[in-house]
Amino acid sequence: MLSPRPAPLLSHAVAVALVALATLTALAIEQAAPAPNLSLLFVLPVVVCAIRYGAAPALSAAVLGVLTCNFFLIEPRYTLRVADAANVLGLALLLIVALTVSAVATQARRRTIEALEAAQRAAAVRELARDLMAERDPQALARRAAEALAKMFRARACVLLAEGDALQGCASDGSPLGEADLEAARLAVASGLATRGGAYPVGEASFDFWPLRTALRRHAVVGVAISGSEDGRPSEPEKLVETVLGYLAVALDREAYAAQAVAGELAVAGEKLKTDLLAAVSHDLKTPLSTILFTLQSLGRFEHDRQARADLLAGAAAEASRLSGMVDNLLDMNRIEAGAVSVRPEACDAADLVQAALLRSGVAAANDAAPGVVLRVDPTLFETALSNVLGNAAKYGGGGEIGVAVGAEEGVGWVEVADRGPGFGGDAEPFFEKFARGRTGDGRPPGTGLGLALARAFLRAMDGDVTAHDREGGGAVVRLTARLA
Repeated sequence: MLSPRPAPLLSHAVAVALVALATLTALAIEQAAPAPNLSLLFVLPVVVCAIRYGAAPALSAAVLGVLTCNFFLIEPRYTLRVADAANVLGLALLLIVALTVSAVATQARRRTIEALEAAQRAAAVRELARDLMAERDPQALARRAAEALAKMFRARACVLLAEGDALQGCASDGSPLGEADLEAARLAVASGLATRGGAYPVGEASFDFWPLRTALRRHAVVGVAISGSEDGRPSEPEKLVETVLGYLAVALDREAYAAQAVAGELAVAGEKLKTDLLAAVSHDLKTPLSTILFTLQSLGRFEHDRQARADLLAGAAAEASRLSGMVDNLLDMNRIEAGAVSVRPEACDAADLVQAALLRSGVAAANDAAPGVVLRVDPTLFETALSNVLGNAAKYGGGGEIGVAVGAEEGVGWVEVADRGPGFGGDAEPFFEKFARGRTGDGRPPGTGLGLALARAFLRAMDGDVTAHDREGGGAVVRLTARLA
């Protein structure tokens, strides 16, 4: 494996060891069987050092190899003097060959290291893209980007987010930035220009900083400690930093765009809610008001006998009661949406709650609720919820008998309302949505469609629930469950 940044002393020590090994090998070969051109053995340490450690150790191996070859193998031996001019030329050629091989091997090593570093940077960029897609918190995004920059440049890095006049963040190794670096970062954000560590106007800063301004005007600054490194400042680091800045800008704005999308969806949902509310109440508010107005006008303009006046007044009272119930439901739903429902639970006999709800709703039902099942509920909320369920049963039950039963099982009490109408026609959950209404025989959507929604909301506020399903043989069953006292 290549060593991009070898220790200088170690690499030169290896060069000396390799030259010594080449010398011993040459002497051994010469004693065993004299052979020409033993000086070529000293080229091998040069090649190894050039590939493994770079130019400086290879140059040391080349010079040391020429000197060693002269000292041990050329007459007169054990001295650096050369008796034969031909040997001088041989040593010069050995040095030239060693230096040439060293240059070629060093160049190949450099290109290999550059290719490996480029592959590592590309992998770091891909990893950063995946990490930024997974993160949502801006500080986590900044931390991921800083870690990626630290891998790319093998140096400390940081990403600071501008929050008002303050910069939030720390270095990739978790250490805080010095005051000089923070001053340089603030200068980069304010000016929109990059700054270099150790240079004017903040000479004490160790980071190079690049400012970032997203499309939605979010500000950040990216810093890498490369200007004061032992290996020197990389050439054109801006290209790599700009790639990271682009990814980071998209990731930071993504959350803002998502917030805008959610706000848009909420606005659309609000408009739909208004439309649904208007559609729900326009007809059913108009009908009782028209009835009441007609009754008052009739009583004022015409003479009626006692029975007719009583019938008109009873009809007006019924419509006024209906109108009051609709307004109460709308107000209750508004309280639920605003989180203003106050729950005061107490021990209540389910039979008493059923009787009160029947009186309140005016629904005639077969009441099979026997005393003894004591629920822990808010009586007012429970009666309101049960009244709505009874009203729905009367409205959609097709005029058939409505039954009310009470029971308990596994620490939970329940009140069940059953009718013999058309039922839900399948899954009952959609009918628990606000303004979800059934259909009567003439196709008119009666009521506001809040009955089941209110009932479930009130019961869940008391740690209970409301469920519903179609009844065997036709009809619907709605069950209100609550904790036993």
